[in-house]
Amino acid sequence: MALRNSAAEWGSLARTLHWLVAIGIFALIYLGVLQSDMPRGDEKTQVRMIHGSIALLVFVLMTARIAWRWMNATPAHPADFPAWQKLSATLVHWGLYIAIFVQLTSGAMVVATTGNGLPFFGWLQVPLPVAEDPAAHEFWEEIHEPFWWVIAVLAGIHILGALYNHFVAKNDVLRRMTTGV
Repeated sequence: MALRNSAAEWGSLARTLHWLVAIGIFALIYLGVLQSDMPRGDEKTQVRMIHGSIALLVFVLMTARIAWRWMNATPAHPADFPAWQKLSATLVHWGLYIAIFVQLTSGAMVVATTGNGLPFFGWLQVPLPVAEDPAAHEFWEEIHEPFWWVIAVLAGIHILGALYNHFVAKNDVLRRMTTGV
């Protein structure tokens, strides 16, 4: 399997980044929902630290993914794709990219506006040049807390589209991101 993308399929690096980001996003959604109902205390603090640490990893992976995508060929849509499907696939992909970065940025700002750095698995804190600001903290929380739903809906559409293409349209769309064509 080639490292770089081709006109027919995603390369091994693009596939790896895709699946690592997907796992990270699902872990972040799970941990975010889990900690939202927890009472304040050490357990919630630990879950938040893991949540923030995974978010930093996802930010790095997403940045690498976008950079790699711009530096490589993008596999073409199947020849028999109708125009509406090409457009919807493109909109969902870019919607996911934007929504993920909005969520990661708003989460980082929630932490930074408390005057803290971003945690990384208890090993270090990544400082951000943001002052403590309770009003800004509330603003960013209002974005971050419900916005995961946007990612969940777009990811659901993305997954359903991949399954439709694999099982109904019987094309290589899913295989290009998994086993190869």
